[in-house]
Amino acid sequence: MVLHAEDSARAALRVSKDAYLSDLVVQGGLWGLELTDGGRVRLRRVGFSGQVTGAVRVAAGRLDVEDSRFEAAPATTVGVLLESGRAPSPEGGEPSSPRDASFTPEVLSNTDGAERAHHDSEAGTGAGARQGGPRQSGVTVEAHIRASTFTGPYRRAVRLRGADVRATLEALQFTGAATAVGVDGAYAEVRRSTAEGGQAAAFSVMDGTLILDEVSVMGHEYGVSSMRARRLDVHRFTSVRATRAGMGLLVSRARLRDIVIRDSGAYGGLQFSGGDLDVQGVRVDGAAEYGVMALRGKLRLRDVDIRRVHTADGVTGDGLHLRQVEADVEGVVVRDAQGACVLAAQNARVSLRGAKLETCGYVGLLTDTLARMNAANVDIQGAATALGALGNGELRVESLSASGLESGFIHAECEGTTQVHLKEFRSEDTRGLSARCVHASPK
Repeated sequence: MVLHAEDSARAALRVSKDAYLSDLVVQGGLWGLELTDGGRVRLRRVGFSGQVTGAVRVAAGRLDVEDSRFEAAPATTVGVLLESGRAPSPEGGEPSSPRDASFTPEVLSNTDGAERAHHDSEAGTGAGARQGGPRQSGVTVEAHIRASTFTGPYRRAVRLRGADVRATLEALQFTGAATAVGVDGAYAEVRRSTAEGGQAAAFSVMDGTLILDEVSVMGHEYGVSSMRARRLDVHRFTSVRATRAGMGLLVSRARLRDIVIRDSGAYGGLQFSGGDLDVQGVRVDGAAEYGVMALRGKLRLRDVDIRRVHTADGVTGDGLHLRQVEADVEGVVVRDAQGACVLAAQNARVSLRGAKLETCGYVGLLTDTLARMNAANVDIQGAATALGALGNGELRVESLSASGLESGFIHAECEGTTQVHLKEFRSEDTRGLSARCVHASPK
């Protein structure tokens, strides 16, 4: 059955009670379906296409979707919009918003540690602005969407706004949407799903909770982006060919497990600024400028494998790049990094245990600008220099093996409080060991 509405119609279907729809195609209308007064709507094998604003809008109630299709018209804003306690705009479209949940955080560190956050061009014009008036307690909007496809240039295929909005998304395919799932202050779980062909962050969360499990992203600016996320849990996640970074996390609490990032763009593999990040089991294979970059906040890093980090301008190309951060790192492998395999700078405090560093273009371990690094059980095979200390940095290394060095064992600029302390080391190349700020006790 095909249900067709004129483009000027508020909605092809407006539901205020429980309803079950199956084997239906909904075409046209500003919205395909609206649920605004509570109740439960179940959709099975329903297709939506040709809507002006979006396919489905839920402002109160529960939505269950299975085996359905959402196809965007060229200017369609959203596939499924879940928001609570908000009135629609007088024009019949989506209400305005002071913020946009599907931002793409552009976190850059330069020599003075400056930071910038970039928001996409839709900021300030998105769906679901918070309105005044009383709010209901608990969850007022709930959705479960599974085994469905979202195709075409949606700005966001699924969008959630509000603390009383909750959704579980399973076995979904997103193709062509700028953002697959955008969360603003809400709670979302996404499992066994894929996204490809978009231009913004595939999965985005601001001031809310996002849980990803068995999710993969092809392309997009970022695989995952977050800003002030109360909780971000990512398990078994893969990002391939992100144009900026596999992940860009800003001032968020995040727990990452079993992450694979391949061939990411100029913002590196994993990009972290502020907040609290706990990472275990991550592989970055092919990244521009940085493998893992952390600026400010706290970082716990375990079982990390970083390979093939290159730089376009010869300035970075670092495997592990740590600035102004408190970092606890254990079990790291860095291979083929054009810059430093591990860099600590700008007052960073780094504890590093169990590192295997191979083919470090510039240096194996480097401290700069008041940073302090304590490293133990480090094996460096192939580097211009094994160790470096600059700008009042302090480097302490115990149990070190270094070989295949081109320019020397240590490069230390012994000015101010710059120091290198070595205990139990092996290296046939001892160039730089006699510098006045180097204190060594070989094995």
